[in-house]
Amino acid sequence: MTHELDRRTFLKAGVAAAALGGVGASAQPEALEEGLRAEGMPTATADALIVLWLPGGISCSEFFDPRPFTPYEPGMKGSDVLGVCRSIPTSVDGLSFGEGLDEMASVMHLGTLVKSLSEDHRFDFDHTREQFHMLTGFTFPAGFKPPSIASVISRTLGRRHPDVPAAVDMGVRALDGLNSSDGSTEFVDEIHGPGFYGVKHAPFYVADPRAAIRTLKAVSGMSMAHLDERLELFRKSSGLAPDALQEAQRFEEYTSVIESSREMMDSPLVDAFKYRTEESEETISQYETGSTFGLGCLVARRMIEKGARFVKVNYPFRPFSLIDTHHGGAERNALPKQHIDRPIAQLVRDLEERGLLERTLVVVLTEFGRTLAGDDGINFTPEGEKKGKAFLDGETIRIEDKRFYGFHGHFARRSNALFYGGGFKRGFSYGRAADRHPMFAIEDVMPIADLHASIYHAMGIAPDVYFTSEERPIHVTNLGQGRPVHALYA
Repeated sequence: MTHELDRRTFLKAGVAAAALGGVGASAQPEALEEGLRAEGMPTATADALIVLWLPGGISCSEFFDPRPFTPYEPGMKGSDVLGVCRSIPTSVDGLSFGEGLDEMASVMHLGTLVKSLSEDHRFDFDHTREQFHMLTGFTFPAGFKPPSIASVISRTLGRRHPDVPAAVDMGVRALDGLNSSDGSTEFVDEIHGPGFYGVKHAPFYVADPRAAIRTLKAVSGMSMAHLDERLELFRKSSGLAPDALQEAQRFEEYTSVIESSREMMDSPLVDAFKYRTEESEETISQYETGSTFGLGCLVARRMIEKGARFVKVNYPFRPFSLIDTHHGGAERNALPKQHIDRPIAQLVRDLEERGLLERTLVVVLTEFGRTLAGDDGINFTPEGEKKGKAFLDGETIRIEDKRFYGFHGHFARRSNALFYGGGFKRGFSYGRAADRHPMFAIEDVMPIADLHASIYHAMGIAPDVYFTSEERPIHVTNLGQGRPVHALYA
């Protein structure tokens, strides 16, 4: 359920709510019900979590786990292609990144790279289903509406600062090219939300960090005193409603959203968006790279400083563009690399210099990796014509057209994840993938459930914590079976 739909539904309840147009829902802390907390909760190594979400399916071989460069030759066999991107050294001996990630390479000594993240199903064809799995920990269809990582953090841990929402999500609707008529946009919105936890555990939503300050102000021409008068009118008129309505859970939830929205206008969170006047031009220039993602990283750091517990920054998801590269190889990956390289590295540096990285966990995620594909693989011509099915066998393909020289096929069976701070090791890599195609994870394979368990463990949440939905337990990891990978922790 999206915040906008929630708000439209509630606005029908009274005129007072109209004053809050454009204000998102904030997460509300709530004590765990008795019996739902697992025994033996881990000791938290992180107080705050930043998720940098890079949808589109990053090619491991062209970003964080490159192979030896193989120059293009017309008619070359797919099995002869190891890498289409030259490697650069990182600040960790023996560990390389793909060219174009120089800044991230320079801070790798502060991070952990997982090379063997793997999924055991075959949804490679579908970005949204893979995003569902990565952001909730459950495969689609789950049979219920699972909460996102943001909402799990909100419900289990609550606020870190009493006047700052527990969870904030920036740029989740930066979706260009999705078909709203078939429900794609609503589906992608939903997997970032609270699921069955309900609207009061939805993250505070910020569409664009550059204009977010407007979200936390009253509508044009209305003073705060006038706004408060309307809210008081709303409270009084709500008291005239039938008892059945006043006692309804949905009514109570939406009333709390209205109250929290007003509360946010006086929150320290407002100051997080004042980076133009409070940050140096030099610092801002490190985050400005032509994408809202960069400034989102700056605002995320400032939100952590103001007391937010969870912040997610979303890179735009554009089908057949940006990270979702179906032809063009390393050349087309140059733009998204430019967008993410400096901001992520600067965020890590800033947190380290301010003494925040030790207790702040930064996680870089995408929905799946990519493998070889050619004219018979998952490829789209520049005109948008789809050609063939998923493709793994490099022996049977000849690359006659340089557009198909690269790693363009969706490949859910292996991807990478990056961790910085929050109790994770520094300058460490975990797992290994095959050198030739298909590049399956072959050593220290890490399932998605274990990824979530490892994140939650650092935040002090056991993987078998659960809440009930339709009279059955729903754990924070699938069936409570996720296992934290202790080799990742310092």
